[in-house]
Amino acid sequence: MKQCVTLTALAVALLALPLSAMAVNTITFDGEVTAQTCTVNVEGSTDPVILLSSIPQTDLDGAVGKVGGETSFNINLVGCASGATAETYTTRFSPISPTTSGNLSNTAASGAADVALQLLDGPSGGVVDFSNGAVNAGAIELAAGDTTASGTYAVQYVAEAATVGVGPVTGAVMYTVRYE
Repeated sequence: MKQCVTLTALAVALLALPLSAMAVNTITFDGEVTAQTCTVNVEGSTDPVILLSSIPQTDLDGAVGKVGGETSFNINLVGCASGATAETYTTRFSPISPTTSGNLSNTAASGAADVALQLLDGPSGGVVDFSNGAVNAGAIELAAGDTTASGTYAVQYVAEAATVGVGPVTGAVMYTVRYE
């Protein structure tokens, strides 16, 4: 009888094992098929690196949130099909490594301590806050009859502490341009 109970318990345990491995986890894929033929690039490159000017440590020292070295860049749509009406495209940015303040982490080896990068939705524009993940930031308008359009964004250094270190600063963001 004891052996029968043990075998029954073992059988129940083995049946439960696959069920626990079959937890409900969902991956949703979202895309679109469109007649538009635009190619997207950043400053003419499909693998861009935006070079920021060097700035002195004193530009960021003194307060959390101090910024400097704003650098603009363009996301371009080229080779689009010419249409009779204007079309709107949304740019969505996804941070690779956001800070708790919603900026892009400095991932440079031996990088400047307590310095991050802050994305702006245009030159001298609003801050793109990545505290909650990916963000739609600005629209690119393709005028009726046009085959190219651009959206201008900017990036700048930002202090994440009252005193910052010196060194290289590197950060990254993924982007998607989607027809609306």
